[in-house]
Amino acid sequence: MQLGDVEITYADISKAKKLIGYEPKMTFEEGIKKFINWYKENIK
Repeated sequence: MQLGDVEITYADISKAKKLIGYEPKMTFEEGIKKFINWYKENIK
């Protein structure tokens, strides 16, 4: 690890849920797969 690195990070979406009713529609894994497919098709 380098100076300033943290051991654990994670997103806390509780404030977004409370304020605007945010609710993810897909899992993180699904989102990554979709992004990779999009990237392969659109970035050259």
